[in-house]
Amino acid sequence: MRSSLASLLLAAAAWLPLAAPFATGPPMTRRRPRRSGVAALVACAAADPRHEPLLSWLERCGSELGPVSLGKSRIGAGYGAFATRDVAEGELLFSVPSSACIGLYDACGDEDVGEQLARLVVKGQGGATVALAGILAKEWLCEGTAGPRGPFLAMLPWDAEWPPEGEQEQEHCLWWSEAQVDALEGSPAYADAVGIRDEVALAAKVIKSLIGASVRRAYQQRGGMPWAVAADVMRADDDIDKAVRGAFVAILTRSFTQEGLEDEEKRLVPLLDMLQHAALAESNVRHVQLSTEGADEADDGQRVVVTASRAIAQGEELLNCYDGDEYPPETFLTRFGFVPGGEVGEFVATIKEKDKGRLPFGFRIDDRKNW
Repeated sequence: MRSSLASLLLAAAAWLPLAAPFATGPPMTRRRPRRSGVAALVACAAADPRHEPLLSWLERCGSELGPVSLGKSRIGAGYGAFATRDVAEGELLFSVPSSACIGLYDACGDEDVGEQLARLVVKGQGGATVALAGILAKEWLCEGTAGPRGPFLAMLPWDAEWPPEGEQEQEHCLWWSEAQVDALEGSPAYADAVGIRDEVALAAKVIKSLIGASVRRAYQQRGGMPWAVAADVMRADDDIDKAVRGAFVAILTRSFTQEGLEDEEKRLVPLLDMLQHAALAESNVRHVQLSTEGADEADDGQRVVVTASRAIAQGEELLNCYDGDEYPPETFLTRFGFVPGGEVGEFVATIKEKDKGRLPFGFRIDDRKNW
């Protein structure tokens, strides 16, 4: 990704100042019959009212929600999902229609910047990731929780302090200081962390040139002013930089590869992205993309369906094997923000050789409960 993405962004920067906005069609909307109704969703939300907006929004999108509730994870940082009763192998846990997911269709279909984002995509490998980050940042800054996907966007880790309750507890190298990155020098994680940060910094410049006008206009409208004063422009630019970093963190840690598409064509799947990681042999869910019958003309009939891969006991946390199950520990650290398992092998050894004793965010390497 590193060399191809960097070359793409450098090429894109050459033509972006000359690009003019083009209007495209609005994102596709759809309605579908569902097995579970509002009562099931509200029952799950009752455990923590902060989750109700997300679950209610999923219901409006036509999602199906089985015996699942949300709460603080028991095995990792941030949120987790739990079985509300005993679940049999193969039983539906939840399903999410494509219309509720965020992917390239949404980026390229945006009425303000869709054409420019589409041009990024076709320029080469890496453009899909940049386009997806661009639409995430734009929607969050322009519409926030009031937008059509606001309840879902509000659950994403936009910076190290978001959401204010701190339940995401999302770590990532994009939020580390230079000193924290330098603390990894000499370890296998150092070069990857530096590479990711450099790529995202370059991507932020490209994305800012595309969405900057839309963001500043939204800020003006919220402030009731017909023009932008210097302070508003500066704040918008700073917020774009922060939002782009948050968008890349969400993509790197939470996106899933869409079946039948290229590896870089990722999308965010609400609720599925809240499940904690486990190795393939220890995970208890499976997710597939399925076509369904009875879809209306606006519906492509695609749903992400999540079922139990084995029997799950009531109260047990739902665990998913991330795409990077075979990644070495240092790549897990830089790409996902954590290192799984008790054995971290060579990665731990390289840090210990330098007598660092700690990872950049303060977890002691020999404290296995944090791994």
